[in-house]
Amino acid sequence: MKRKSIRRLLCIMLTGAMLLAGCGSSETGNNKESVPASAETPAAGESTAADAENGGTSEVSGKGPIVDEKVTYTLACQLSPNWGNPADGEFWQKLEEETNVHIEWVTYLETEADEKFKLLMASGDYPDGFIGALGGSDNDIVTYGSEGIYIPLNDLIDKYCPNFKRRVSEEYPDLMKMITCADGNIYGMPSVLYNPDIYNNTFINKKWLDAVGADIPTTTEEFEAVLKKFKEEDPNGNGEADEIPMTFMFSDWGASDHGPYFGAFGYPLSPDYIMIDNKEVKYLGAQDSFKKGAEWLGKLYGEGLVDRDIFTQDSSGMTAKISQGTVGVFSAWDITDAGEHTDEYVALMPLKGPDGEQNALVEGITGFYKGRFMITDKAKNPEILMQWIDRFYENMETGLNATYGIGPDKEKAWYYDDNNNIIFKKDTELPEDQIRGQQQLPFAPAILGAGVEDFLGNPAKNEINAQMKQYAGKFEDGTWERWPSCYMTVEEKEDIATTETDLQVYSKNQLAKWIAGESDVNADWDNYLKELENVGLSHYLEVKQQIFDRYDSAE
Repeated sequence: MKRKSIRRLLCIMLTGAMLLAGCGSSETGNNKESVPASAETPAAGESTAADAENGGTSEVSGKGPIVDEKVTYTLACQLSPNWGNPADGEFWQKLEEETNVHIEWVTYLETEADEKFKLLMASGDYPDGFIGALGGSDNDIVTYGSEGIYIPLNDLIDKYCPNFKRRVSEEYPDLMKMITCADGNIYGMPSVLYNPDIYNNTFINKKWLDAVGADIPTTTEEFEAVLKKFKEEDPNGNGEADEIPMTFMFSDWGASDHGPYFGAFGYPLSPDYIMIDNKEVKYLGAQDSFKKGAEWLGKLYGEGLVDRDIFTQDSSGMTAKISQGTVGVFSAWDITDAGEHTDEYVALMPLKGPDGEQNALVEGITGFYKGRFMITDKAKNPEILMQWIDRFYENMETGLNATYGIGPDKEKAWYYDDNNNIIFKKDTELPEDQIRGQQQLPFAPAILGAGVEDFLGNPAKNEINAQMKQYAGKFEDGTWERWPSCYMTVEEKEDIATTETDLQVYSKNQLAKWIAGESDVNADWDNYLKELENVGLSHYLEVKQQIFDRYDSAE
């Protein structure tokens, strides 16, 4: 699959709003313990849908009503106290006017949503569908799909979702495999926020480099020499030995960790410790690159070139440290973690190791959630709901309106500036009824995707990504792949869940000891590999390979 890098600005702005994953206000209004069945109506295809020219699918391109007479369905979602009820949201009201589909909203506070969901499903008195973050976990999808409560959507997608099919075909050709369960059925419609990107960014202080008379390092050897200069030569010029040559968060499984540095020795280290190499599943904690990377980081740590706080600091502590102007090199989500010193830093490209390895880690489809709209067996004429949900996938603007707030309009949540960049307004700039929390449905089914990169303005981040892509060749040509977001069967999950956790915890604990100098990786390596086998590595890889092969062979 051809991958496209895009800006993380959307993720930064959207994720902060979406982490609460709610979609209503408090438990009032349409919130019911008992959910009525949907109205019995003529099938959408019989009432208004016409055959499209391409392949005989229904023409439901986002214009006009889906049915002649208004119909009602019940949808359940979870909320935070900060979010408004979708029934009051402009997007949802306009959607009802356009489609003739009325939604009775059943909302649950996020603090009790999981418990209420389980009780709801056990009672058998569940709604016509679920939207957003409620009921869409992998376990929910597999369980209720296999029980026949969530209905298969395959044929409905093919017949009634031209927008979704077009977006997938043009932007995410592997997406259908990712949302298909082991039994071959699709039970949930996804949300995709943005495209693949370089996983980790590392930044180096160019002002410090100039102060010590060094160029930006390109190899591990040059990098080590620069760190020594940072430690010994007072590059921040304050006359104090307060410089921290290099920092990261060891406990972080995201962008602020140690993962980028392993690419100099072979496989870059991913949070799940899994990589696909020529269709073969590899456990990264058992590879030579893991051993060599551990040895090298241990050497730097032993020489006092790595921050002693890496094992204990959290993101706020690390960011504060960087913003004080005492850090030479850091790994982070964004260069702006450096605060007022941001302009002093430049991106550090993946280092070339002693054997010539130089690799960057590419994410899969990030900001991706498989189950964000599910239809239950209570829904009559589910094709109406599928035509309704297909409106969400029409284009980037529709997705933004559903997930972020109404636009493009300078008086509302977002608009285009004179350069065609999207400008997101702050809540303080909006009327109370237009703030994001009152208008958006976090984790709504939508595809923002590739088109967003043409509009969002984060030139610095885009330039860094463009530079980094040249070091991601093994991902670009398909030799290497990240573990895909694919479904397991219930049996597979039960079989390997504990082993997966145990393997990762053991590898990470050993890595910490090797970096801190509490143990020697070369002396420990053979026994370490034996212990991985005792934990269950071979069987774990066998099951993971089975899962990947099934996913990879799906159409």
